[in-house]
Amino acid sequence: MRHPTESALLSFVQGEYDSPGAASIAAHLHSCLACRVWEARLRHATMAEADAAVTASLTAAAQAIPEQLRHALAGPAGTRVPAAGDVWRVGSDEALLVWVRHLSGESAVVIPVTLDVEQADEYTLIVPASESPLGLDLALMATVERHVDVGAFLQRVASLQVGDQITQLLAARGDGRPPPPGLLTGSPASGDDQRLEYRQLLADFLAGLSPDALRDASLPGSRDGVVDLDRLADTLNGLTWHRPGLEISPLDGHLAVGPAHELLVTALVRDLDATILVAVLTGPEPGSALRAPELARAGGGLLMAYQDADDVAVAIPDEDWTAVVITPEFGGRAIETPSGRLAEPRVAFQPLPLADALLKQLDSRVTRWEQIDRVQFEREAVDLAALAAAVSQAAVGRAIAEGRRARTPAKKAAYTAMDDSAVAGIRIMIESIAAGMSPSDGVTALLTGSRR
Repeated sequence: MRHPTESALLSFVQGEYDSPGAASIAAHLHSCLACRVWEARLRHATMAEADAAVTASLTAAAQAIPEQLRHALAGPAGTRVPAAGDVWRVGSDEALLVWVRHLSGESAVVIPVTLDVEQADEYTLIVPASESPLGLDLALMATVERHVDVGAFLQRVASLQVGDQITQLLAARGDGRPPPPGLLTGSPASGDDQRLEYRQLLADFLAGLSPDALRDASLPGSRDGVVDLDRLADTLNGLTWHRPGLEISPLDGHLAVGPAHELLVTALVRDLDATILVAVLTGPEPGSALRAPELARAGGGLLMAYQDADDVAVAIPDEDWTAVVITPEFGGRAIETPSGRLAEPRVAFQPLPLADALLKQLDSRVTRWEQIDRVQFEREAVDLAALAAAVSQAAVGRAIAEGRRARTPAKKAAYTAMDDSAVAGIRIMIESIAAGMSPSDGVTALLTGSRR
């Protein structure tokens, strides 16, 4: 960890750490002003144990684990072949529940199963706890259907015969129709709905368990233990369709990244005044090291060695050459502003397919030489009062809809109790900020009003 957690600092202050742990935190405090401030605050803070009433309320609010779930998870792991209608745990380092639709060779077509029914959309089948083999509400996301290698199946959990309902949902989704009225599903997801991001996370997780992904993970070098440079060259050459003036210069170099991984320097990609060095991370399970601080530090070393490069793109030899980009500001130790903290090297770029990562970085680096005149729009003056009223009504409407999906009683009650006074409060805040009030004062006025 870069810094001890608040809990670790509290244990240190209270003398609950053993000698090695206390020595490590003490050494960190010697060089970190921010943590010394936290340590001083905790040392002088007054803390009391939770009384019986608080403990009782927390216990009452906690959801008991159903006996069906205890029994299902106590079963043996990997003792059966997946079958249609089964619910299984799948994964490697992390696990996910899936419902098996059917087998396909050495893989199975599955749909993710989640206990968080608040994330259900209109094409997600909800199985209520009274009908669930686990004694809990289940959500089967028919919008996410993927192939998973049979080697990724860990444990059979239960049997759930909902094949007809899933088929109906898939047919409705394929035709662009609403779900059949007889099925229990979630509400439609809008363009900015957080459920879309949740759905994408599940899709990405299952994509990592596909037969191709697991085969690439077991063979880090891609072909006979060696990086397939021809395939990488094809990927890089494909960029010239997007940027005709792009130049690719082959390189040959190596740099160690810890004891188990190495960076293979392969090419220099240049477009106008932007240059990106391309390297491949080799070694066991390279995907797990793609966000490691050691990789960022090694990327900073490559930028020192290859002075022509502005950034380093580090890819792993999977199907898409998934890559991150390391920039000079994150490739070495630096002072963060405005906190003044000393930051260690880190990977701040989200992994993307190599082609997408390079195009995204080039878009941000290449100087825009052309001059574009300002676009003039012929439109009437904006009615701020009407716009504020519409936005406020829409915001409260989204909150109420989210509350209806909530499983926590307190959240459901608070969100669904919002009415016209909440709309008026948000509208007044928007108008006050537009009139010159600072945003922080506007938010404070909203939160300290008669309705919180």
